[in-house]
Amino acid sequence: MSSVKELDEYFKKLKADFPIFSERPDLVYLDNAATTQKPSAVIEKLRHFYVTANANVHRAVYRLAEESTALYEESRKTVADFIGTAPEEIIFTRGTTESLNLLAYSLGLSGKYKSFIVPLFEHHSNFVPWQQIAHTLGLKFYPVKIHGGELFLEDVEAIVKSCEKPFVFSMTGLTNSLGYRAPFEAVAKLVHSAGGIFVLDAAQLIPHEAFDFAASDIDFLAFSGHKILGPTGIGVLAGKKELLEQIRPFQYGGEMIDKVGEQDTTFAPVPYKFEAGTPNIAGAAGLAEALKYVKNISYEKISKHIENLTKNAIEKLSVIPGLTLYCQKNCHGIISFSHENIHPHDLAELLSRLSGVAVRSGHHCSQQQLKVLGVSSLCRASFYLYNTHNDIDKLVAGIQDALRWFS
Repeated sequence: MSSVKELDEYFKKLKADFPIFSERPDLVYLDNAATTQKPSAVIEKLRHFYVTANANVHRAVYRLAEESTALYEESRKTVADFIGTAPEEIIFTRGTTESLNLLAYSLGLSGKYKSFIVPLFEHHSNFVPWQQIAHTLGLKFYPVKIHGGELFLEDVEAIVKSCEKPFVFSMTGLTNSLGYRAPFEAVAKLVHSAGGIFVLDAAQLIPHEAFDFAASDIDFLAFSGHKILGPTGIGVLAGKKELLEQIRPFQYGGEMIDKVGEQDTTFAPVPYKFEAGTPNIAGAAGLAEALKYVKNISYEKISKHIENLTKNAIEKLSVIPGLTLYCQKNCHGIISFSHENIHPHDLAELLSRLSGVAVRSGHHCSQQQLKVLGVSSLCRASFYLYNTHNDIDKLVAGIQDALRWFS
């Protein structure tokens, strides 16, 4: 493995692949947990599709439509290969949010499950759908308590033993609020030992570490393209084929139909029965290109570089008087913080105005997590592969400048 300096130099050169940093040379972009910037290869893939291959998929036999269909299905195969599964187990969605809503509705309407279980540190996209569908359908909903930012396995074990069964347990692999790497592998084993179904929200996890769906103990996995260098409006739901075949579609319309009768309809095989309407063809192609870009660099380099950035940021931020860091020992790529003398919104605005540093402020779509921490808002700096140690220095200097200005 390369040294800290060598990795930093490598990714500093790679930053040239991202046009936004040429257009905005003073930008220090530290909001990668919300969305990542796009390399030229992804942008060009989108342009190339619309210039050379724009047609609807699976609907016509003329050459342009066949080329568009081939590109779409090649993109599905690229995604499947990237996470270690079969193409028929890949459903394209608009993002993690739609993937999780699809699951909550479809699993709930299946009539097979009596309860849903979700930890309190979840993003609202992986909390509210299960909560609301449970209420709508008269199912039980069990939130799992957390300790600061952590999840204890004994709390999981107690709930999966006592809940109404069969049940579905859904959780994140890496929290977007604190960057806590949750013990989802151990949780999945507990869930399956109690006869449950396990769903993994991998929106933050997939950009940071390799994942082998077929080799994992996971039943369903969801992630978004825009958090791993891909376009917005494209996401993935991966699911075991036998489970996908058992549940009903989330949306109805064109493309997902087999035969329509006056009183009943049969649906296309998976994954197509879950892809109603015209899909985001360009987005799928752009996502595939983004995954190729990440694979070409290697997860080993990316993870180590972000680990180095996280460690450096913690060391330098922790010595600023009045600044509190809300991170666990195993946090990765995300640091949330607040200062005793300035509101997070004010601090984030001053960082942008004075130093060109972009961080997120607010509850980070995780109000239950912040409630446990005893705060209503935090600043969050999140790193990805094009960030450098110079960005960390600018963040630290920017906070110090903001505090001087505010005082």
